[in-house]
Amino acid sequence: MPRGKNFIHKPALETGWNHTIIQKDEKSISSIYKIQNPEFPTVILCHPYLAESRQFFLKRGHAQMYIDLGLNVVIFDFNGFGMSAFVNFKYEEDLDIVIKHFKVLLPESSFIGHGISFGASQVISYTASRDHLLDHIIIENCLDSNLSYYKKRNPKLHMLMRSLMFLIPGINKNHDYIKSTQKISRVVSALLIYNEDDDLTTISMGQQIQDNLTVENKFIICKGKHLEAFEKNKDLYIHWVNTLIFNSVHLSKNP
Repeated sequence: MPRGKNFIHKPALETGWNHTIIQKDEKSISSIYKIQNPEFPTVILCHPYLAESRQFFLKRGHAQMYIDLGLNVVIFDFNGFGMSAFVNFKYEEDLDIVIKHFKVLLPESSFIGHGISFGASQVISYTASRDHLLDHIIIENCLDSNLSYYKKRNPKLHMLMRSLMFLIPGINKNHDYIKSTQKISRVVSALLIYNEDDDLTTISMGQQIQDNLTVENKFIICKGKHLEAFEKNKDLYIHWVNTLIFNSVHLSKNP
């Protein structure tokens, strides 16, 4: 992945974190974590499509927010990003590897998957599987389809993918996140977070995802552009994350 190649590791950001390499078959997924209480909830943070990969959550404050809420926190690099070598494009498989590892380590903990943008699409793809292991999910700034990203950021790649879809039906079937959302089950609750001024992952995309969810959920609209929800709306953000984790019965299916 082009942005994955531009990663510059900043060790100082990860001072005080435990490091581990989770291996399965040919994959080695680099992860960092903090365990506060083995019986408390554990959040798995799935990074956006940025060169800084897992360190995004350390720079922007999400990791510290979860620590302040008392959660165990796990952050990892998808293969091809950060400290995880590229193997294939099955990113939801990376998430599965990480969750299964920490499920063994923390058998009494409930698990929350929080993905932002690219990471959010992988949370959706993962929980579309009937054997997923997440109790709650947070979908932040997720696309309706990877085609929307190509159309906005790389028109030539968009045209190529459209041609391939015509020639090879089903080649893009796992990247229609609206359809994948319809398959999500066995999740206690979901929180969807979108931004007023985001022209990449728009509010209407988020509403389509919500319309196709069959699990209890809450949709919130934040100020700011793409990836700015926490930075520009900390009080609102923390309130609803806290509600999802500790008081999900108050969520509704309406924005």
